[in-house]
Amino acid sequence: MTHTASVTAEPATRERSSWRPRRTLPEWLVVLGALCLALVVTGAVLQVAHPFIRHDDWPFTLGRHEPGSTAQRIRNLYEGRWLNTVYWYVIGQRTSIVVASTVFVVAYSAFVWGFVRALAPPTRLSTFVLTFAVFLSATWIRLIYWPGTLSASMIVAATAVWTLPWARRRRWMLAVWMVVFVVLSILSYPPVAALVFLTFVVTELRESTRRLFVGAVAFVASYGIGVLTVYALNWLAFGTFGLTISAWRRPNPLRSLDDLTTNLGRYGTQFASLLALLGWAAVVAVVCVVWALVDSTTRRAAVIVLGALVIVVGLEAGLTVYSGVVTGTRASLWAWPAVCLPAALLLKGIRPSRIAGLVALALIAVVGVVSWRTDLGEHRVTRDQYDVIVSDTAALVGQHPGDTVVMWMEPRWKATARGTMTAVTVRSMLYDQQGLYPRWCEPAECTSIAQAVQQDPHADVLRVGGLTVVRIPRPPAWL
Repeated sequence: MTHTASVTAEPATRERSSWRPRRTLPEWLVVLGALCLALVVTGAVLQVAHPFIRHDDWPFTLGRHEPGSTAQRIRNLYEGRWLNTVYWYVIGQRTSIVVASTVFVVAYSAFVWGFVRALAPPTRLSTFVLTFAVFLSATWIRLIYWPGTLSASMIVAATAVWTLPWARRRRWMLAVWMVVFVVLSILSYPPVAALVFLTFVVTELRESTRRLFVGAVAFVASYGIGVLTVYALNWLAFGTFGLTISAWRRPNPLRSLDDLTTNLGRYGTQFASLLALLGWAAVVAVVCVVWALVDSTTRRAAVIVLGALVIVVGLEAGLTVYSGVVTGTRASLWAWPAVCLPAALLLKGIRPSRIAGLVALALIAVVGVVSWRTDLGEHRVTRDQYDVIVSDTAALVGQHPGDTVVMWMEPRWKATARGTMTAVTVRSMLYDQQGLYPRWCEPAECTSIAQAVQQDPHADVLRVGGLTVVRIPRPPAWL
């Protein structure tokens, strides 16, 4: 090489050697950061550390011989959640409510992580925003107060999304995956089956229409297999092939055109309540759907997602029309992924679509944060009120250890279902935190207590004739 050539080449060599590829954060760190931020911003971390759980979830954290424990096996006659019973026998009765809440939230976080992974957002920013938005489900937050009951179902959902990439290697493995996890969903919490199906759909967006159609048929068939499995187990255990629907669920079996009209109206009311719960997030989702249909790069994916949602909504509506049972908005777990998916599809469109997708997910996340903070805030106020009652009761019992601890409630509230729920919650908190399990006052005792309450109407705990009286407060407005 001549001197001139070497002089010319050296600067270029130095330029190449000084260049370094720009480093990006690992995906796991981005997702974990989004999940942690969501837990902190919404205050959900407080719910995990010091949970408030609903009255009918307490038995799932108690041993079979503890006060307040109920027969778990017989619940399957009315609900058919056999996997939850197995989970309680093996794990649930040996854990505290803090452990149950931790398992529930961690399993849900794992599901969200796997779901976002299936969507494969193109950048780290989009991964962060999508994770944050999907996690803040306005429907799921209403399940957080049943961690003992629903932990098994969240473990099923998390396991399903993380094993799906492995199952997609072979068609027969994918078929087995679909059957196994849809059936396990039915045996734990049926609404989770919709999450399993939607995860399957988003991983198959680039596959043939025939493959997607076969997958949809397999989902419906698997759902039927799950229902038949529940019926068969109930027949073997109780001699009843089916479910005995509790009266409080207001069943209205489909037997006539009048029943059809009534049940359609019931589902219409439920769907309207769901839209009200989603609020502006639903509006943003509709705008994103239209945008995704206009963008040719996302049009096919949008049509596929809409088709999947039609199947899920149709199945949910069909169950209500057949039985007349309205499950409530918290059981529509498909709704929040449905809100997020159109915006997530835009992340892979043309540049304006990608920007619109990020903005839409940010707006959806804001709706989620507000919903979470509102719901958790209401329950936190109630929990703090009950915590004061528990601590005051323990203090009075410490001063008078020979007293019998009883409960008293205003008769007009005690006679209602909401009053019973409130009393069970307070009594369960007393047992969990202080080992006290008060009984209801006897009629003669109640009369004396009522007179004492009139003299001190603001007291939550008082002493009447050798009794430590826990005055059960009126039910909270959100109940």
